[in-house]
Amino acid sequence: MTDRRPGRPASALGAGLVAAALALSGCASIPTSGPVIRGSDVVQGFNAPGLRARGPVAGDDPVRIVSGFLTAQAAGPAGDFDVAQEFLTDAEAWSWDSQVLVFDGDLDLTMDEEAVKTGQVTVTGSATVVGALDKRGVYTEDVPGGEGAVPVSFGLVRQVDGQWRIETAEDGLLLSESSFQAAFRQTRLYFPSADREVLVPDDRWFPNRGWQTSAVTEILIGPVEWLRGATAPVVPEGTRLSIDAVPSEGGVTEVRLTDTISLAPPEDRALLKAQLAATLFDALPLTVNLYRGEDLLSTPTGGTVPTKAVTEGSEVVAAEGEVKALDGGADEATSLSPAVSLAGTTATALAQGSNARPLVVRDGTDGLVRLATKNLPQVPLLTGEDLLAPSVDRFGGVWSGPRAQSGALQVVRADLAEAGEPVTVAAPWLAGRTVQSIRVAHDGARIAVVSSDGAGAGAGARVDVAGIVRDEKDVPTGLSEPFRVGAPITSASQVVWADETTLAVLGTDDTEAAPTVHLVLVGGETTRLSPVAGATAISAGDGDRTVQVLTQDGTLFGRSRSGAVWEKRIENVALPAFPG
Repeated sequence: MTDRRPGRPASALGAGLVAAALALSGCASIPTSGPVIRGSDVVQGFNAPGLRARGPVAGDDPVRIVSGFLTAQAAGPAGDFDVAQEFLTDAEAWSWDSQVLVFDGDLDLTMDEEAVKTGQVTVTGSATVVGALDKRGVYTEDVPGGEGAVPVSFGLVRQVDGQWRIETAEDGLLLSESSFQAAFRQTRLYFPSADREVLVPDDRWFPNRGWQTSAVTEILIGPVEWLRGATAPVVPEGTRLSIDAVPSEGGVTEVRLTDTISLAPPEDRALLKAQLAATLFDALPLTVNLYRGEDLLSTPTGGTVPTKAVTEGSEVVAAEGEVKALDGGADEATSLSPAVSLAGTTATALAQGSNARPLVVRDGTDGLVRLATKNLPQVPLLTGEDLLAPSVDRFGGVWSGPRAQSGALQVVRADLAEAGEPVTVAAPWLAGRTVQSIRVAHDGARIAVVSSDGAGAGAGARVDVAGIVRDEKDVPTGLSEPFRVGAPITSASQVVWADETTLAVLGTDDTEAAPTVHLVLVGGETTRLSPVAGATAISAGDGDRTVQVLTQDGTLFGRSRSGAVWEKRIENVALPAFPG
């Protein structure tokens, strides 16, 4: 089954919650008792039933006034925060959208009863913060700090009519996990890859009300910083919505833009329409019409339109001295045609491109070899000391490099008859770290990296994603600065992509010492699946239900149809690998 994310305390950010690296001062939200149990699938935001904001009630004491403000605040993203503002002495002095902090557990409010007599009182509380949402809708679990809780406080005054109102409330929201899930919607933005062939996802969170307008606004601004060099800009700088709305009716969505959109060539407008259609898709197909003000803009038809990246091919495993295919749902591995022998190699890792072109083995720890298949001969690809298990991108590039890092990975083009020469991909942020695992996303624009400070998977363990920068020939040249994900994970040995924006990571956290699969949403929360005794490796295809666990005795476990339990799939196999 799936457990909720392990609680990872955030540090006290100082009195008033202002000085922290979060660049935010926080408010608070309604108390929520007990742990939140989450499934592996992200549920889109909805309006929480029974959550209704009410204004101040005459005679309420300061704690009740703050509690009412917090309730109205939690319900506010579905409205205009007008009720929350009724609790303030100055409605204009508080802004909710500077950032949202998400807390775990209870938020208990207290006050100094003696101070009430003076007509001025401070209501205080504390919260364990497990995530933060910035103004652009980017969610991160990497909340700076160590042990402790974030203090929150509200200054209240008694007005001339005898009623208490909040005079000082710091900007931003602090929501319980359940309130956050109810008020905000996970929205997957899409941007064209640098070669304009596929769409690259960028997960954000927006208030339910008007999420389409927020999504289009952010597409016009561009992707998150770490993805900028891995995607193609198609919107002229300064282009914005000409009206603050994105109306949709009868499957047709109208996006009205400022005059600068006229600077975009027709092919760029076609790309913009494709990414908007993919982003705004909500169960039913839709047509996006672009306008410059009131004028409908034409876009070319019949050209290549980027789509979401996919790979084709079966999972492969090592069994009986061969590389064999393990088709979906099958309980028996079958030989490839022609058969691919592992004789003469000490196979310690497998990787493959789409339809096993290429098929690569790590020979021992110091060499990568392309195995002979129907259309490609066997050739050595790379030699080096203590090489990483390889990953294959959609361009046929095989990624590896030394585990002990000086700040660069290596890539070899391996899908052609003559393998290319290794190229160096600069990643200065990896210098001095030990890398346990790498995996390139199917779009070829992103890479996931598990690394640590020390020689093992312990000290300073972290999971990062970064954008892949390529030259005009699609040769990778460098990685962007990383974006940390999976902050609750304390050690890890392997990472794979489970879907467009979800990683499966085999590792541990503060509450589970045995290696366990964690599902890490890039731009969202981490959840932990139930452990499998003796887990040593994982694999995943397209979707988190395809995640599998290999044990020390060579048994491969898959997830049940419900996803709640692990089921034995096949025995006596090793090195499971989907394309990628």
